[in-house]
Amino acid sequence: MLLRSRILLLFALATLLVAASVALPAWLVLRDGEERAAGLRNALQAAMVREAVDHAAAPLVATLRGAALDATLLAARQAGDESALRHRLAELRQSIGLSGPTGRIDLVGGQGQLLAAAPAAAEPLASGATALQRDLAPGQIFAGFEAEVESPLLLVTSLRLPQGDLLSVSMAAEAALGQIAGHLRADLLLRDRAGAPLFSTAPELREQAAALRAGERLERAGRLYRLEATVLLNSAGAPVGELLVLADATAETQSRKLLLLVAFGLLVLAAGAICRALYRVIRDALDPLTELARALQSVAGGDIFASAAIGPRRDEVGAIGEALEALRSNTLALDRLQTGNRLAGLRERALIAQEIARLTAVLEGPARREILGLLEGEGATLGPAFARMSSHVVQQHRAMATLLAERTRDLALVRQALDERMQLNRMREELDVARRLQLSSVPTTFPQLDCLQLHAAMVPAKEVGGDFCDLVMLDEHRLALMIGDASGKGVGAAIFIAMARSLLRAAMGRGATPAEALAQANDMLAADNPTMMFATAFVSVLDCRTGVLTYANAGHNAPRRRGARGHESELPVEVGLALGVMDGMDFDDQILRLDDGDMVLMFTDGVTEAMGPGDAMFGDARLAAITGDARIADPARLVDAVARSVEAFAETEPQADDITMLALHWRGHATAAPAPAREKEDATWM
Repeated sequence: MLLRSRILLLFALATLLVAASVALPAWLVLRDGEERAAGLRNALQAAMVREAVDHAAAPLVATLRGAALDATLLAARQAGDESALRHRLAELRQSIGLSGPTGRIDLVGGQGQLLAAAPAAAEPLASGATALQRDLAPGQIFAGFEAEVESPLLLVTSLRLPQGDLLSVSMAAEAALGQIAGHLRADLLLRDRAGAPLFSTAPELREQAAALRAGERLERAGRLYRLEATVLLNSAGAPVGELLVLADATAETQSRKLLLLVAFGLLVLAAGAICRALYRVIRDALDPLTELARALQSVAGGDIFASAAIGPRRDEVGAIGEALEALRSNTLALDRLQTGNRLAGLRERALIAQEIARLTAVLEGPARREILGLLEGEGATLGPAFARMSSHVVQQHRAMATLLAERTRDLALVRQALDERMQLNRMREELDVARRLQLSSVPTTFPQLDCLQLHAAMVPAKEVGGDFCDLVMLDEHRLALMIGDASGKGVGAAIFIAMARSLLRAAMGRGATPAEALAQANDMLAADNPTMMFATAFVSVLDCRTGVLTYANAGHNAPRRRGARGHESELPVEVGLALGVMDGMDFDDQILRLDDGDMVLMFTDGVTEAMGPGDAMFGDARLAAITGDARIADPARLVDAVARSVEAFAETEPQADDITMLALHWRGHATAAPAPAREKEDATWM
């Protein structure tokens, strides 16, 4: 490449660098401005959406203020008459025209409990009812959206009453969202946290709900719209959905494109004019250099009489011409000097080659033949020959040292690996024995009584777990049922829970009640507990003649109970303190008579706290749905259904805690003495 071309290319690169140094800060300033503008737009839209929500909730606000002054409702609340409260709320609901599952009114007490609702419900309308009672001043109103699983989206308005109660009214969110769209004078799309559409004023927005992103631009009917996002929060402060509003951005986009086009055009024109002027200057300065280059090429080719046709100059080009003349006069002297040096070098090479050939005699085999081959012929290369000879000698020495070191190191590694393998095998055998011993403690044989059916299962989270379940016939009419869970997992938890199980079983065998057995075991565990471990336990005794269940609890999960008619709930259980925390603690016995057909499931927290994708927990609601299924009438089927549901819920998530279950089906009062025990084929689910 010619010098002038390189100079022009360098100038072009410098121009691009300058342009980039100007354009980058400008782009950063524009982007910062866009981010600030986006923030202001989001804040303005959030305020407009809040105003629209308040406007849509205005009828509900008027309804609340009227209901808050209702004398009949206030009198029933003061009297604590729950039936009168529900009746009056139903009358108010009918009088204000609320209908369907979305039209509801309820009253929440000062502790967040639902006092009454019309229609009847189990939970308050406002998910953050307790927070509203704390944050709202008397007479203050909060309006927002509420969403529940498998329930329609609702617009809920809540009023804090002077006496501290919370009065809430709801309506269908679709009507309110339609009013919000009209208030904002724009199309909008509401989607849930998973991206599924909940409401849309335009069908094409609903179809593209999952693919739309906040800040994205859409073209509709020749206009360009920008999606502005606002997160809708419920009364508890949790997001219930994202509201996307289509804002017209046509004029803004066109103005920006025009500005960028004009700036780019001016930059191109300025760069072209500067390059043209620079080319003229370079051409006038480099033409004499071209002539000098031609003369130098002739001299390099052997023509010592070549000269450059340039006049006298007082710049760098003139200095190069004078140097060319000096080069011609010195060429002959240099040639003579090079001839003498070449003859001396030939003599020295011959002497060095002779000495290298003598040293090569110490090498053997292919190495010696390689060195002699390099020294043969007229074009012998002394440097490579000497280097190869030195390399062969060094390689032989290093190979011997390396071989000795490798053999020594390999022997040590083999011995170390063998020792570690033997230790690992011993540990695995010990853990396997501990696991089989613990699983063998799970009951596999159950009393064969006409009045009941039993089934138990355990799945440790590690090789050994920290759970236990046990059952024992105290006499011919009384059956003891126990389940427990130690803190932590692994060998330590297994040892601790085994101690607790042995203490409880011994106390029950001596005739202690469930509460007395828990107290005795707690004193023993707390007296010698250097690791500060603890265990929860639920102990019960069933009278097989009457169906009376006497039980006590030490911090364990309350068992689930399903009646013969399908009603499902927790057993009324006092929580109690876990075993091993503090000695001298007292526990209380509770008594419950089982009805014919009752199903009772005792379980550890490994069931309800099983983790699924997205850090979701299995929870009491999913467990209640399974135990409440009246089609599952066999304890073994119930335990299997719960275990398979937990496994399907967890998907690929690892098991975080031990899972243990004990199911009891009370079929009716016993009419005969217990028969010999029979063994179940599969008492442990894996």
